[in-house]
Amino acid sequence: MAKEKKGSGIQQAAGLIRYFDEESEHAIQISKGMIYGVCLVFSLTIYLAQHGVWQWMSGVY
Repeated sequence: MAKEKKGSGIQQAAGLIRYFDEESEHAIQISKGMIYGVCLVFSLTIYLAQHGVWQWMSGVY
């Protein structure tokens, strides 16, 4: 059996956790409202396309 090193895993992961928890001031900031808006517009577009509204509006059947 191999000998186990006790406590070494937590110390190694601590640096990575601190690194990934930091937020960059130069990163793109996306608000929750923007995400909701994009999802709503995307869903509405798919819904209208599935129900033939785009063809009806363009006059092509």
